[in-house]
Amino acid sequence: MSLRAVARKDFHDTVRSRGMVALVGLFSLLVALFAYVVRPQGAAGQFATELLLSAFVGPVLVTGLVPLVGVVVGYNAVSGARESGSLKLLLSLPHSRADVVFGKVLGRSAALALAVFAGFLLPATVLVATPVPFNAGSFLGYTVFAAVLGAVFVSIAVGCSAALATRQRALIAGIGIYVAFVLLWGFFTGRVLGAFQGPIETLPVTVTSVRAFLDVANPTTGVEVLANGFLADQLFAGDAVDRQVSAVSMLVFWALAPPLAGLWAFDRADL
Repeated sequence: MSLRAVARKDFHDTVRSRGMVALVGLFSLLVALFAYVVRPQGAAGQFATELLLSAFVGPVLVTGLVPLVGVVVGYNAVSGARESGSLKLLLSLPHSRADVVFGKVLGRSAALALAVFAGFLLPATVLVATPVPFNAGSFLGYTVFAAVLGAVFVSIAVGCSAALATRQRALIAGIGIYVAFVLLWGFFTGRVLGAFQGPIETLPVTVTSVRAFLDVANPTTGVEVLANGFLADQLFAGDAVDRQVSAVSMLVFWALAPPLAGLWAFDRADL
């Protein structure tokens, strides 16, 4: 019950913020802009919803912007309350530290998911109302994957916020993780594989399989693999099943491990 109370309050506080309103407007504007300017054509010369999402909206908007927003939404969840003194008041109520950490993960993830859905579905409503042949099912499904990616980065950011004493440190850690996953992951994994190629070849795995696992260990790539499989009607089907299962496993890991690690540090901290 305490977990639900913390999550509900955090959800309402986050949704009411001006940043969430601005985020909905930004998502709506960018998705509509892509749809209008790019106007991808399918094989029959029709508007290609799947191409719009996988080739334009996904790589630019979802992979680049949604994780950053997740970090911004989550980085001050615990550290901000600690600096302001409101955390002591919160813990004086019948809430455990686990309730605080995971309640804030749930509340802020739900708020970000609501913003993503609103931002994506407003331009979708306009497209449905036009004579353009628009695949609403693909658009809605892809929005779910975008919301999942946002929730994973909220979890990572809240974990940093719980583990670190100040908002500044939590923000630096969150931005560092964002840069590592979104901008530098290919460079890091390439260097790791190059340095350990010899030892890997002595194991009962191939360098190719290790590279494939490291790719989906990045939550942005994992969501991309699952979303593209959904758009191609190949979700958990065909030759990519193993890769998609690995992607799901790593998304679950990143959703749970950082908050648990943050809670471990938070439990040992003096407020």
